[in-house]
Amino acid sequence: MIRDFFAGIGLLLRGFGIVFRTPRLLLLGALPAVVTGGLLLALVITLGIFAPDLVALATPFADGWDATYREIFRDLAAVALVIALLFLGLLVFAAATLAIGAPFYESIARRVEDQLGGVPTENDTSWWTDTVDNAKVVGASALLAVPLFLIDLVPVVGETAGPVIGVCVSAWMFGLELSVVPFSRRGLPLAARRHLLGRRRALAFGFALPAYLLCLVPLLAIVVMPAATAGGTLLAHRLLEEQASAPVSLPRPDSEKPFLP
Repeated sequence: MIRDFFAGIGLLLRGFGIVFRTPRLLLLGALPAVVTGGLLLALVITLGIFAPDLVALATPFADGWDATYREIFRDLAAVALVIALLFLGLLVFAAATLAIGAPFYESIARRVEDQLGGVPTENDTSWWTDTVDNAKVVGASALLAVPLFLIDLVPVVGETAGPVIGVCVSAWMFGLELSVVPFSRRGLPLAARRHLLGRRRALAFGFALPAYLLCLVPLLAIVVMPAATAGGTLLAHRLLEEQASAPVSLPRPDSEKPFLP
């Protein structure tokens, strides 16, 4: 398990090596992250400006409170609103970046996989299918955010276990999102990705966990996203090769189950 975890880290490092050796791929993959990061920043700043007014409109019951307590309450609520948007933005950052930059990241993934031998019989892929698959992952993340928030409220335990569990869940979802292209090129649905990544969970976490944590650093995400796309392609290609050498039954598109991580 530990060996697999470090092998996953190695796949991410190989992804960095690929994009740094090919500056065009680095620039190609950085553009969507810049656009998504800029949109997220603009939303947070806009909400930060209008949050006090929005909170005041949403809390008319506090109008009759003492001015000091009313202002403290509404200031805290405004801060909580901005933090909530920022948290949600980070939660969907990868999916939004992948959706906006789908043609760019697909180009990176295709180039990496073609260097590894390509796909003998390629299935027709569409931006819409891949986006819907990743939307299911985001939907699952949103649903799981509720119990994770409740865990955070548990005294002592929640302060430590909550963030750790939250990061692990988000990293797992990130790995699912980044491995989409090699699976879709073979006509395999999201369920097949879950299945194969689940068989080599330590390997998948070794890749996805550091990639996700690095993407939490706003400016660093610009470089990490193209490298993580290349690394996710390497991960998927490795899992698919293992599947080819030791076949097991994989879910087909008609057996897809929505909103399951």
